[in-house]
Amino acid sequence: MLGASATVLAQVQTPPSPNAQVQTPPSPNAQVQTPPSPNAQVQTPPSPNAQVKTPPSPNAQVQTPPSPNAQVQWYSHQANEIRASKLIGTTVQNDANESIGKINEIILNKDGKVAAAVIGVGGFLGMGEHEVAMSFESLRLSQDSNGKLLVVFNATKDSLKAAPAWTWTGSDRSSTSG
Repeated sequence: MLGASATVLAQVQTPPSPNAQVQTPPSPNAQVQTPPSPNAQVQTPPSPNAQVKTPPSPNAQVQTPPSPNAQVQWYSHQANEIRASKLIGTTVQNDANESIGKINEIILNKDGKVAAAVIGVGGFLGMGEHEVAMSFESLRLSQDSNGKLLVVFNATKDSLKAAPAWTWTGSDRSSTSG
């Protein structure tokens, strides 16, 4: 009879002692951080999107938005008022009652006040016309005996043709004269 003998090798691990520190190997993508020394000063760089706030000046005026329940100031029509929609397209005359152009636009300043009128001069049926802007205060508004709106500007057609052209810039048609 043949006898077979087999040798079994077993690997025996002893459990770690309760006071032992177990270390796991770092992952390949892990960032190793070393603790700062007790005397080190740590500075964190500011975030690129961080907003720095400065305290308000003691003399600064704080503006509070109107409350949702704030009283609305309604407006009623007053005598001698003229609608902007009635001004646009109105013929502008000079002191000799000659037609010198038509109002194409009304310009408001940042405070919402009327600053200028843009007048189309020259041309025929809008062709060949160029625009000039003048201070709104330089126009005289009145009505004729029939109640028709009259806009008077003391200039000649030739002086308006020689005036600097008004040009619009930007997609919102805010502009500078040029």
